[in-house]
This record gives sequence, C-alpha cells and structure tokens, in this order.
Amino acid sequence: MNFSKKLIKPIMYLFVFSSLIYFVEAFQSIMMIVTALLLISFAKFEDFKISRKNAPFLFSFIILAFYYILFYSSKSFKLIAESLLLFVIPLLSVYLYKIETFSKDLKKIQFAYSICLSLLCLYFLGFYIYDIPNHHFDWYLARYNLEFYNKIHGTYICLWIAIAILFLADLTSSFKQFPVHKKALFFIMFVLLFSGLIIYNSRNIIVGLIIISGVRFLLLKKENTTISKKLIFLVLFAVLAVVLLSRRYIEDIQFLLDNSFKNSTRYAAWSCSSKLIYGSNFMGMDFNLIQDKLNECYVPFHNPELEKFKINSHNQYLDYLLKGGIFMLLAFISTLFIKIKYSIKQQNYLYLSLTILFVISFITENVLVRQYGMYGYFLCDILFLGSILGNKNHSRNEIEKH
Repeated sequence: MNFSKKLIKPIMYLFVFSSLIYFVEAFQSIMMIVTALLLISFAKFEDFKISRKNAPFLFSFIILAFYYILFYSSKSFKLIAESLLLFVIPLLSVYLYKIETFSKDLKKIQFAYSICLSLLCLYFLGFYIYDIPNHHFDWYLARYNLEFYNKIHGTYICLWIAIAILFLADLTSSFKQFPVHKKALFFIMFVLLFSGLIIYNSRNIIVGLIIISGVRFLLLKKENTTISKKLIFLVLFAVLAVVLLSRRYIEDIQFLLDNSFKNSTRYAAWSCSSKLIYGSNFMGMDFNLIQDKLNECYVPFHNPELEKFKINSHNQYLDYLLKGGIFMLLAFISTLFIKIKYSIKQQNYLYLSLTILFVISFITENVLVRQYGMYGYFLCDILFLGSILGNKNHSRNEIEKH
C-alpha cells in the first residue's frame, strides 16, 4: 500500500500529461488503465457497500455489460472494459481522498493539466496564424485544416479546453492574493485557452460555459457573496468575443433563415435514432447493427454529408437508449443527478461545473464513444467523484482546510 501511495503523484501527472501528446492515443489508453489499476490496489472490497450514491453507477455498468455479453450477436469485451472505466473505477476514487498526498497535490494536478492545454492552444494558435494564406479567416476552412492536420475533432479539444478553463478559474478564485508574476502567467494561460476555444469554436461547449457562468453567478448571489463587476464584464466580453470573432454564429443564423432545421444532419441523426429506439420498444438493440440501420434511414434525406460520413446519433442520451434501452438511460441520468445533487450539497462547485459541462456536451455528441471524450470524463471523475461519495471528512472543502 505504501508503495502504491508513492505512485499516485507520478501516475496522476503522467495521466494529465497524456493530454499534451493527444496524438499518441495509445499512451492515453495505457494511463487510464494504469490509473484504474492503482485505484483497485487501494480498494478494500470487503468494506464496499452498495448505497444510493453509487448504485446508479453500478447499474449503468451492469446493464451495459448484460447487453454487450448476452444481448448482442457478437460480444464486445472492449466496450465492457470501457464501461468499467466510466462507471465503476471512478467509484474507487473515494479511497484517494483518504490519502494525504493526493489531497495536497490535487490543485497542482489541476494546474498541470491547465498548463498542458495552454501549450496545446499555443500550438493551435500558431498553426492558425501560419495557415491564414490557406483559410483567409474562413472559420469552416480553418477548423477543417486544424482537424485534418492535427487529427483531433474540434468538439473534443474544446471540451478539454473548457475543463482547463474551469480548473484554472478554480485555481485563481483568490486572484488578488497572488504575486504579479503568477497573475501574469494565469492571464496568459486564460488568453491562450480562450484563443483555442475561439479558433475551434464548438457551440455546445461555449454554450455550456455560458450556462455554467450563469449558475455560478446565481449560487454566489444566493450565498450573498460579493460579485466583482470586473468579473461579470470579463465573462460578457469573452462571450461577445467568441460570437463576433467567429463567422460561425452569423452563418448559423443565415442557415436557419434560408433553410429548415430539418435539412441539417443533426436533425437526420436524431430523428433516425428516435425511429430505431421506438422500433426496439425502448429496450435497446444490437450495437453492431445500429450504424447500418442509421445509414439506411439517412437515404431519403439525400444529404451528401450523411452519405459520405458514418454519422452516429450525435447525442449521448440517444446513444445509451439505443445500446441499453430505457433502463440504461435512467441509470445514466441518475449518475449525473447524483453528481449534481451532492456537488451542490457539499459546495463542490468545480465538480458541479464540470458535470454541467458534460451534461450539455452530451446533447450534441456521443462524447463517451470516442477515447478523447472518455479521457476527459474519466479524468474529472477520478479527481472529484470521490469527494462527494465519501463522508463529510472526504469533501473538497474539508480537504482544502488541511
């Protein structure tokens, strides 16, 4: 056990560092597996009891495992392993909060992740500037070039950036107390992160950050906490900058004026997914058949994009309805409810913000289907889920007092 405790720090730093070398996906996979094994080494399974806090997570895994083993025509142990990482292993993070070294290093781990994403955004910004002769500030072409050459989907890198922004906002909550050089560093990091967000410009992630800002504002107001007018101005300025510096929103409005939402690929994906769900009587279906059946449903839309690319449901809730039926959807939503409820109860507003970010991102993407999405979700749960699952002594507020 003592040896395992010594491994926490290097493993967690390597885990967040894997975001910097995102293009080596195998390294991320290895670090998720190593982190899972580390947590298992801490677990005392004889003391582990099913409670209303952890039951939704366990049921989510059991339901998916049942479908992946018994219901589908071909078993998928890979998907079972992924479900284990998403729903069971994070429950063991409660044991991390019993280890003093983890408590001391938590904010440093947040900072390390924010540094990694800031460096990535610096690279993306440099690539964007270098690529100006090719895209001429055309947002769609610029993002296409970024995704094509850098091999990462815009929504997922924006999700990673948003997590870094929330981490950094939490770290700078006592901004006035920092020396000038640290203030300068944090300012530069915020500029880089927001630059990356503007360049890739994923709408649901940006909307998520705006909603989170609103929620945090209401919570602070409810607690009669003095809210800086400068902070409100900065948030509004950031929102306006994103909207005005990108043509995307203007072109979206123009599209809706000239066309119907029914002409969009998103509508096709959601409507066809709904048909399959209804056809399965809300009890799920063979995951091996889902994409082929979606492709068949797309034919009447006569949309070149639907014909060229294998478009999935683009909604995590619909994805779990397709794969595990209504029971899986209810179990999954219950895990999110648990996170929100106890984050508010224990005033862990960082984890609340992260959960809201994922709840919103799930509306327009199958986030937990791709490794990049799994990585972000797994990272946040490993770092913070244990703080709300344990007793009061394990809460984030108690830890920060030590």
